[in-house]
Amino acid sequence: MRLLKISFILLLAFLGGCYVPPGPVETEDPWLKVDPATGREYYLYVPQNYNHNKPAPVIVSCHGTPPYDVARHHIDTWRGYGEKYGCIIIAPTLDGTDGIFGDGPVSGMMVNERNILSILSGLSYQYNLDRSNVMITGFSGGGFPAYWVGLRHPDVFSVIVAQNCNFNRSNTDGWYPREAVKMPVMVFYGELDPGTIVDQSQKAIQYLRSRGFKVDTAIIPGAGHDRHPEVAMNYFQKHWKAARGTLKPSSKSRREPAPRPEIYRSRPETQLELRGPRPPRP
Repeated sequence: MRLLKISFILLLAFLGGCYVPPGPVETEDPWLKVDPATGREYYLYVPQNYNHNKPAPVIVSCHGTPPYDVARHHIDTWRGYGEKYGCIIIAPTLDGTDGIFGDGPVSGMMVNERNILSILSGLSYQYNLDRSNVMITGFSGGGFPAYWVGLRHPDVFSVIVAQNCNFNRSNTDGWYPREAVKMPVMVFYGELDPGTIVDQSQKAIQYLRSRGFKVDTAIIPGAGHDRHPEVAMNYFQKHWKAARGTLKPSSKSRREPAPRPEIYRSRPETQLELRGPRPPRP
């Protein structure tokens, strides 16, 4: 009887075919990468108009406190600008970016430094990175790695922009080379940002200026703790340099770029007022 049951089951399998379990649902993020040297995940966006014969400016965007702000969010924030201005966007997953209870521990910043530099090194073999124009920027707790890694490597990064960022003087002072003071640095925050962000942003401005940095600042009228990548992008553009290994065209021969509307204009001291077009959609 048992043999008969087994034979019947085998017959059904033969007639109907063997059951094949469904394959895994395809959920892979097209921008998610893994750095082979560190094994750490990061997100990469390369604009569709990327041309390997033309060096592409780079934006390294540092996320804040997980799960409220993670690396993936920064691809959505920046990819529209990447397309418009031909920039490669890198959003690494980072340690020590808790701006609510954390203070940017040095141990975490060392890990972030290794990860970010490793990603840039690896990508330089795959893409034509414009090494003269690499901005590191952070939002909220992302200010910890943006200050730490950016200030320590003025040979790698051309601009630092802190957006509504946390800052810890004790984890910054004495950790960067003297030549970092030549770097363009911008610190901005919202008029309605939480008191902690306003206070730490002001302390960052005061500290950096006391050490000889020229710091550009902005207070976004009516804004709270939200991203304003258009301000950072405008600042980055204002400090673009000729790509390494190329010569700047003479003023007589070069074509004048199309005029761009200002994103903000100065008001007394640190107060700046936004104006101009809305940021591009991704």
